[in-house]
Amino acid sequence: MPTVTVKPSGVQFTAAPGQTIMAAGQQAGYRWPTICGGNGECLVCHVEVLEHPESLSPPTDEEAKAVAGISGSHGGRGDHVRLACQAGVHGDVVVLKRGVRAKPRTGVDPR
Repeated sequence: MPTVTVKPSGVQFTAAPGQTIMAAGQQAGYRWPTICGGNGECLVCHVEVLEHPESLSPPTDEEAKAVAGISGSHGGRGDHVRLACQAGVHGDVVVLKRGVRAKPRTGVDPR
């Protein structure tokens, strides 16, 4: 299964082929910054793809329009900006996203 590495935290998790970056991270127990919950509307989940942008599904026209204002020199986030809730993983990829952290554990104290 492909591995997603998130910088600067160094978080790593696997993704089922085609699973979105955000869904894979959440399934692995990480909190991913979002407001719309993965509907591709808020742009909060966006990532800068640092390595292997070809390992992600091609962006839809809607996603490309959505990130146009935050990518490239004009947006200051590099040329490979994707929405983590929309980008399907098909190979190892390294992304930049601050705020990705382990979800708080709930349940009974094991002591």
